[in-house]
Amino acid sequence: MLTRETAPVRAVRLLAALALFLLAALMAAKLALMLVKGGETAWMFWPGVGLYAGHPLKYLTVGGNALLVGWILLRLRRNGAREWTQLAGQLVLLGFSGVLTLAVGEVGLRAYLVSKLEGNSLEHLKKTYREGKKPEVHTTHPMSFIIRPSDDPAIVYDLQPNLDVDFGHRQLRTNRDGLRSDRMYPLARQPRSVRIVGLGDSGMFGWDVEQNEPYLAVMEANLNRRGAGVGYEVLNFAVPGYNTQLEVETLRRKALAYHPDVVIVGWCSNDFGLPFFMLEHVNFRRRDISFLYRLLFDRQNYLADAAGVRFTEQRKFDKQDVLPEITGGTDAGGVRRALQDLRQLSQAHDFRLLVFGPLGREILELCREVGVEYYNTIEKIPDGTYPDDYALHFMHPAPEGHRVLAEHLERELAARGWLQPHEQRTPASGT
Repeated sequence: MLTRETAPVRAVRLLAALALFLLAALMAAKLALMLVKGGETAWMFWPGVGLYAGHPLKYLTVGGNALLVGWILLRLRRNGAREWTQLAGQLVLLGFSGVLTLAVGEVGLRAYLVSKLEGNSLEHLKKTYREGKKPEVHTTHPMSFIIRPSDDPAIVYDLQPNLDVDFGHRQLRTNRDGLRSDRMYPLARQPRSVRIVGLGDSGMFGWDVEQNEPYLAVMEANLNRRGAGVGYEVLNFAVPGYNTQLEVETLRRKALAYHPDVVIVGWCSNDFGLPFFMLEHVNFRRRDISFLYRLLFDRQNYLADAAGVRFTEQRKFDKQDVLPEITGGTDAGGVRRALQDLRQLSQAHDFRLLVFGPLGREILELCREVGVEYYNTIEKIPDGTYPDDYALHFMHPAPEGHRVLAEHLERELAARGWLQPHEQRTPASGT
């Protein structure tokens, strides 16, 4: 039997219930604000006073508990055991129904996103470009200030044209075609000329060296001092972070238009990996986030997810989320296919092909297997030949190392007879 409730106790109970209902109403208002705004925001009544939205699950938990406890306090003197049992059953049913509704909503939203976007991510990217937009670069890496997402998704990204900036306390300039050079190279060939194209990444590009210090620029200057009445053009198409697949696509889509006599592929040990920036597609089957939650309370990230493809720095991605067109160029199989493509392009377009750099066992075996000519600097320039600080076999040689590499590459091309003017040389055999 319930004891008689005094007036003060009843008043305290009712006031507590009212306070809890007000707290629940405040939590509901904050949740509604987040639903409308799609994220953390604030609704100001006047300066310094307003509703500040934070984490919705906290508000849902606090508000729900406040509503439940307030209702219990309100009904405390009216309900018996039977009523409380019914209430417990109703709460369990309500909780189950809520969980089921959220699960169905999550599954349905994911199915919609998969059918709408996952198989069409590259087409979505092309549409973005056609609309004059650019995908956001998700990075604070300094390289993001000198590159741009490429209009061609197969290349992913390239150097920005017409740069004249201080990059890592080194001068960096690019021409209108986005090559690291102070000059423009016309598409039309000049008489008595030799045109050499370089494909590579940060080593050939000239990371942490001045504008005219990369070994291709040094070699071009050296060649044109020969005084043999031959014009030498060395076009540096290297872009930091590229792998061999992107270098092949750069040759196919850009460099072949210049009708090269020789193509030099600058090898780096990380060329078996992914490029530094990638087109990343959203994995709509991942279990670590809720897309329904993002739609309701984190709309900025949801809209990024719904874009289907993003331009992302290598350090911020899960490999399973990278487009298969990009991952297909990695590991030994991807490099083998890239070398095979290079060899076929060499035969079809009549240019000489040379892989140049510090070649490890695996890439040497692939070159021999595919039948691609190479120059292994580890073998040709043994340790101890030059000071260690030249960093000849490191991915980023010092300026002195670039000068040495330019001399060795020039001597190798001359020894092979590849420095003859275009009209005088014999057709390439395809190496």
